Amino acid sequence: MVGKQIKRVLVVDDESNIINAIQRELNSPPFVTYRYEVEGFTDPRRALERAREQAFDAVISDYRMPDMDGLEFLTTLAKIQPDCARIVLSGQTDMDGLIRMINESRIYRFIPKPWHAYKLKTSLCQALDHSAALLEHQRLAALVRGNDILALAIPEREVEQLLIVDDDPGVLNSLARVLTHRSKIDHVLAAIRTEGAQATNAVLQEDLISVQVAPSPHHALKIAASADFACVITDYQMPEMNGIEFLKKFSALQPDCMSLLFSSEISKEDLIDAVESANIFAFIDQPWTDFELKVQVALALSRRRILRENRKLAELVSNSKPLN
Repeated sequence: MVGKQIKRVLVVDDESNIINAIQRELNSPPFVTYRYEVEGFTDPRRALERAREQAFDAVISDYRMPDMDGLEFLTTLAKIQPDCARIVLSGQTDMDGLIRMINESRIYRFIPKPWHAYKLKTSLCQALDHSAALLEHQRLAALVRGNDILALAIPEREVEQLLIVDDDPGVLNSLARVLTHRSKIDHVLAAIRTEGAQATNAVLQEDLISVQVAPSPHHALKIAASADFACVITDYQMPEMNGIEFLKKFSALQPDCMSLLFSSEISKEDLIDAVESANIFAFIDQPWTDFELKVQVALALSRRRILRENRKLAELVSNSKPLN
């Protein structure tokens, strides 16, 4: 456990075999960033009783449960532990229910059953990292206010450059189309909110998105030498170099750019390498859904804005003297 921070995770599902499967997955190697202490409950009310006694860093909850559904459970849990990262795991839900859960319990992610191998671990890690960034934002904002430091004006949203890299022209066109056109799923995206003093909405605004495409990693690296990008989305399987090798090179050029990797097939070992050494924000299964793609990009851009603002606030606290 040396070098891995311990995080406490609450798992709630009326099927004990699902709880056992999650516990096995979270407590078995390979690990990314964190190690986990997992407590599972088939009864949501017992889980809430435990939450009143023990703080948890994250919760993974089923959506449909017989005595108390996931919405009621997570809404109640949010009142007890507002900083607990919330993930919904379910095979039976609808768009209206998902919108309500996002609006009323502020879930971070929705993962459909059955989940992809290693999807749960990477999503949980992502949720914990995002929660930590929001808490840091709140802490820094409180320092600025508490010390009467003149805060920087929050800049207006600017056009954010996205770069898509794939050797398949059809994939490039499909990704660009999804990210630059509005659809019914944007009603769901509009419901996703980030928290914190000045945190921005995690909504993909197509009018503030500019997409460039590159047919190869080498072409993308040439573009990166002369243009700044907020997010890069790349295929894992490409002839010149794989997506992980490309992202390592790209990150050296643009460390603030968020990285998303997609593939129809990838090993656990390679996915760990992508998270730990290429620092990807998320992995997207191929074929993807429009919802999954747009949510991941929206969250990546939101995370980038929060981290950049945190850095500015930290510099402000460090370099400025209180006005009093």
